[in-house]
Formats: sequence, structure tokens, C-alpha cells
Amino acid sequence: MMNIMLIHRIAYALRDENVFSIISELKTLDTCSGDTVLNYKYKKLQEIMNYAIKNTKYYMSKNIRSININEFPISDKEIIRNNMRMFTDSGFRANKRSTSGTTGAPFIFPKDVNASAYMDAMMYHAYSWHDIKMNDKQARLWGRPLSFKGRLLQSIKDLLLNRIRLSAFEMKDSNCFKYFNKLLYFKPKYFYSYSSALYQFALFVDKYKLDGLSLGVKVAICTGEVLFDYQRGTIEKAFGCKVINEYGSTENGIIGFECEHRKMHIMPTVYLEIENPDQNGYGAIIVTELNSRSLLFLKYKNGDVGRLIDETCKCGRQYQLLEIREGRIDDYIICPDGSLVYDAILAYSLKNYASKFKAVQESIYRIDICLVPNSRYSKSSEDKIIHQLREYLGHEMNINFNLVEDIPPEKSGKLRYFVSKIK
Repeated sequence: MMNIMLIHRIAYALRDENVFSIISELKTLDTCSGDTVLNYKYKKLQEIMNYAIKNTKYYMSKNIRSININEFPISDKEIIRNNMRMFTDSGFRANKRSTSGTTGAPFIFPKDVNASAYMDAMMYHAYSWHDIKMNDKQARLWGRPLSFKGRLLQSIKDLLLNRIRLSAFEMKDSNCFKYFNKLLYFKPKYFYSYSSALYQFALFVDKYKLDGLSLGVKVAICTGEVLFDYQRGTIEKAFGCKVINEYGSTENGIIGFECEHRKMHIMPTVYLEIENPDQNGYGAIIVTELNSRSLLFLKYKNGDVGRLIDETCKCGRQYQLLEIREGRIDDYIICPDGSLVYDAILAYSLKNYASKFKAVQESIYRIDICLVPNSRYSKSSEDKIIHQLREYLGHEMNINFNLVEDIPPEKSGKLRYFVSKIK
């Protein structure tokens, strides 16, 4: 246990990320008054707006006359991608991050060490609401790199961080039995998983009448997708644990997190607005991340829909409440042998070669992929993608590519990256 904590401290020291002092800062906010929390966020918001108009070329070009959030234009992934040099500041030590591409458009961007430290500190502090500590064992139902080198590096990282990774791409019953036995031996404190992947695993446990309580899991954190009530109930019953909904992104870290009363609190590391709310208060979620500098996420439209809840939670934390109506709802690919494969496998295979993509499953034997190629795309990469996908989907699956100049979004404004026409 001590070694795991030591690894964390050494890693953060090497990365110059002051995570532990930030955790203390955030912990203090939990017991502050509503006015104190608002002042904390307002001060950071003023600082980032002031920084933007003085140091960021994109905002300098907008002729913004006052430090008022309403004066700033809305940005999104496409705007930032198309103006990356104007958005970024190379004067900060930063690391590259990449979204998985599950929205159909992979996004690579820099994240400075201070912003990364706040993201990690917020994560660990929010988890502590449910008695999860930094060194607790984690079972992660997630995607995994497809290359040998990527898998090796990920395995080393998982080992150092005291977690076990179970591929959400290979959830056939035969593999789920292996997962269950691994978990029996590993005894994780908590799950961290795509909502639908853990739901599928819970269905497997119920189907074969396995003793899910014997795994000893206390908490399941579901993220990456909308968590439906029926999924929550099935997971709770299968494993005897409480299920917590996390709302966040690779770009901005945790945006909202459920407390012990199942109310989703907006984190003090972000400032949220709702664009054009309807009569029920639902509208497009606009995020301002309060600690980024190498790349500002200022009034960032992330494609999700939600509303702000004007009430005080019984937990006592004076953070505004959020309710999500629409999010990144994923589906499954049905394989020729009848098995289901989580559709994020498409993003993992295509993100290095496409600026946008959309896959349509016409039948259990056919998937058509529209792809806007990037500079790394070639005929040989197409063959490589087909080979990778068939390892998971089966060699009977026909995979067809159609290169296009653009892929229009849905009427909702989102790019739905996988569509199944199988009933």
C-alpha cells in the first residue's frame, strides 16, 4: 500500500504536478459556504478570461472589450482543431492528450501540467466522497490499445496504479468467466467502467447465477455514457455495491459527479452554462475549464445536453447540481457468431487515420465505414484496420470503406459514429 502511494508521489513530482496540495485545496471547498464556492470559481473565471484576451491569439483577434463571460464566443472541437495554433500557448510544459474518438472525430490537444494536476486532484477528491482512496484496487472495464507496444505500456501503468483491466471489446461469455475469476483473485475495491460494459457484465453474472457479492466490490463508477436507471439497478443487484454516475471528458476531466445522495454536483474546477435552455431548462452544455492555459477550453460546447438544478443537496456540499438528458450513448456491434462487441473498438482502430468517421452495420456480416482520411491514411492502413477489426468481429465480417470529404452531423448537431440497422 505504501509503495503505491510512493509511486504516485514520485510520478507527480517528476511531472511537476502539485496534486496533493490541490486535493487539500478542494477538500476545504467541500465545507465552505455557497458564496465562498462562487467567489472561488468567479476569481478563476476572471483570471482565465483576462489571460485569454492578453495572451491567446484567437481571443485577441475577437476584439473583446470587457472581462465578461458573455463577451466571449462559444468554441467547440472543430473550431479549436481548425485554429489550433491560435488557441495554444507553447510557453507551458504540457503533454499531448487524445480523445478516444467515440464521437466520430478524434481530437489531439496539449494539456499543461497545472491543468492535469487539477484534473487528477479533482478525480481523487471526488472518489473520496465514497471512501475510495488513491491506492485502492480498481477493476477497469474499458478499451485497450490495439498495438503490442500500446498494450505493454498500458499493462505496466495498470500494474503501477494497482488496477486490473478487462477489455470491453471482448465480452463473450467465455471471456467473462475469465474476468470473473481474475476479479475473485484480485478483489478490487471498485469498478471503473463504461456504463453499458458493466451492465453487460452484470447480466452475465445474473445469467449464470454467479455470486457477484463474492468479488467484494464496494463501489461502481460508471462513466463515458448515460447511465440508465435499469442499468444501475442491475449492476447494484449483481455485485451488491453502490453505483455512482460520473460525467466528464478527456478534455476537461470530471465535470459532474454524484454524491452519496445520487445528486450530480458540478465540480469547482469548471464553470458551466446552459445555452438556449428550453421551457424545462434543458440546453447545450457549455464548459469553461478554470485551470487550463496551454489550450483554453473557454465556453467549450461539448455536444451534451443538460440543465442546472436550483436546489441544495442533503450532503451539504455547496456545489451547483446538474442533470444530464443526452450524452454519449453507445451501442454494440453484433458479430456473425452472435456475440456483442462494444462499438468503441471502431474508435480505437480508426482514430489514427481519420479526422471523422461513421460506421453503419447493415447486417451481421457487413459494416460500411465512411471516413474522412487524415495525412496518415493509406491503402495499407486500410488493410491494417480491417485486420484489427476482424480479430474482434470475426473473419466473416465484411468491412467496406468509403472515403469522403466530410460527414454531416445528425439533426441534434452531434456526429453519431455508429449506427446499427439490425433489429
